[in-house]
Amino acid sequence: MITVRPTDRLFFAVFPDAETVEAICGARRHLCEKAGLSGTEVPPEQLHVTLGRVGDYVVPPTSEDIDAIVRQAGTVEMPPFRLSFGSAKSHGRGALVLCGGRGSADLESLSTRLRDALTSPGVERRRAFLPHMTLMRSETIVPERRIKAIGWTVREIVLVHSQLGRATHCPVGRLPLRGRQLPLPGFDF
Repeated sequence: MITVRPTDRLFFAVFPDAETVEAICGARRHLCEKAGLSGTEVPPEQLHVTLGRVGDYVVPPTSEDIDAIVRQAGTVEMPPFRLSFGSAKSHGRGALVLCGGRGSADLESLSTRLRDALTSPGVERRRAFLPHMTLMRSETIVPERRIKAIGWTVREIVLVHSQLGRATHCPVGRLPLRGRQLPLPGFDF
């Protein structure tokens, strides 16, 4: 029996703005110097937080597939929110990640809403969502370290097409976050 391996993946992500990318790259340099890290860095233009995988494909997804996914995801309502990371640590198979900080609950909520919009009722749900941003791959294990918080306002979600094994990420759909901003208790708007 011949096994056909997927060559392409679609996933939703949020990307930091250009100013935040600079801060993230600076923090990564500082962490590498302090911990003596070396490895393969995620290119600045690919720094992102994955919200969830849509699917893997043995042939590239068609424009019709992408349009249908974007339409489904367009039903998600969520106002823009502030996201920040205040720690860095090794996670999984040699990944150095940013984690922990403000907005994680909003990010989890957005991931859940996307998953619900894209999953048919009765379909088994995937594992729990762990908000993080991968900075690099390194064989050196780094215990959790506090860093100066790095953050931005998440204003859109991006559907990304990735060619597996080639480290390419091509945005194929963008959806602005929208929804009613709820007032904070004790504050009038």
